[in-house]
Amino acid sequence: MALAHDTNIIADLARSKSRDQFAVPISLGVVSPLVAVFDLTWIVLLGVVVGTVYDLLFLGGSGGTERHLGPAIAVATLYSTFAHAAQLYRAQNLLRIRWQVGRSALIWLMVFVFLATLVFLLKIGAAFSRGGMLLFLAAGLLLTAAMRLGVARACALVISSGALKPNRVVLVGLRQELAANDALSSLKEYGYAVVGVFTLPVSQDGIASEDALKARMREVIRHVRETEVDEVIVAVPWSLSNVIFAVESELRVLPIPVSLVPDTIIGRVLDRPLYELGPTTAVQLQRAPLSAAQRNLKQGMDKLLAAVSLVLLVPFFAVIALAIRLESHGPAMFLQARVGFNGRPFRIYKFRTMSTMDDGPVIVQATRNDKRITQLGRLLRKLSIDEVPQLLNVLRGDMSLVGPRPHALAHDNEYDRLIATYAVRHKMKPGITGWAQVNGFRGETPEIGMMKQRVESDLWYIEYWSLWLDIRILLVTVVRVLKSRDAY
Repeated sequence: MALAHDTNIIADLARSKSRDQFAVPISLGVVSPLVAVFDLTWIVLLGVVVGTVYDLLFLGGSGGTERHLGPAIAVATLYSTFAHAAQLYRAQNLLRIRWQVGRSALIWLMVFVFLATLVFLLKIGAAFSRGGMLLFLAAGLLLTAAMRLGVARACALVISSGALKPNRVVLVGLRQELAANDALSSLKEYGYAVVGVFTLPVSQDGIASEDALKARMREVIRHVRETEVDEVIVAVPWSLSNVIFAVESELRVLPIPVSLVPDTIIGRVLDRPLYELGPTTAVQLQRAPLSAAQRNLKQGMDKLLAAVSLVLLVPFFAVIALAIRLESHGPAMFLQARVGFNGRPFRIYKFRTMSTMDDGPVIVQATRNDKRITQLGRLLRKLSIDEVPQLLNVLRGDMSLVGPRPHALAHDNEYDRLIATYAVRHKMKPGITGWAQVNGFRGETPEIGMMKQRVESDLWYIEYWSLWLDIRILLVTVVRVLKSRDAY
């Protein structure tokens, strides 16, 4: 039989993904709602008990237990809402003790911060006892950690007792697909037990004998009926639609689910997020680096800080501008063409630090001991003061405080030809400082490898942007960039 012939595939699947982690039965999901109800119950009880004890100790027993019921229910409801959003009750997460303790403590603190904000905005502070709520916060912070430990140990005990069984599945597909599909080799880790593997008599190009295929499917059906199987999983390349429909047709007689897993090619596409596109569902091959809310948040912080800084720095601007004019002929500031967000050009503001103001198709990068740099300009460049007028670009919306540094138009065109991923930097607004700059990738780039390192840092920043990352870069800039010896 095919089952005996294919047992080596089962062994190969197990060996290819053997890891030191607990295999969680998929049936553990039935415990999740019970844990959620348990959390609601103990939080309400804790709120009432803590409030009553506080009244007895500090208020002489005035009031009653019923006055604490409302706040306790509010805390329990918020905790349950945040916990579901954080996937605290997901079956696979119930056994992650350290993760559960850390995540639940964070959720507990978020609940009280949210509740305090709500109370302040609605001016309903009289409905809550401040001392009682602080005691509730402290007691709950300790108890939620203890409860998470208890839940994890209880779930582990239930699993080890054999009360929860893993879902038993049979794999049906082409030999190449069964061996190469990473999802199938990981089934045990997600609580599935593979109890049979049947390879189909089909070549990779879809050529099959109808009689041979039907005979193999009869073997599958007989095995499922003789064994307690919960599901049949089909692994066939999606391009072989005739084989998929033939397998589906044969398995209709079985009263169990039949699932088709993505093949090795389609799986790479379906790893991307899915979203509703009108009447259909689409795969998001590429997302915008920032959502609308994130863009507004970043832009709001940029313009607020730029406006405040410009107001404070007006006298400083006047002194620097006067000093530049007195030292050499020419304007105090000059504008140069740069490439900004989405490849759109803009004019960048800078204090003039050279005797020349290059802005053409060929621009020579500044080098150490460059004779074009004025004495004052050398100091301004060393302290990065020449970049400060770019606050005007931030206020105009051309730039951000933090982002990939914009290069001169001539250099931008050159590096775009030499580095394949260079243009990806334009997915975000250029910044006065950036992740590359605080990591030392600034100044002259005589070798293409140095520019590649700068580009890699910029792409990392785009991929992992957060408001905290921007704040961190701004703080580090003062310490790291201004002390750098690469600016000249």
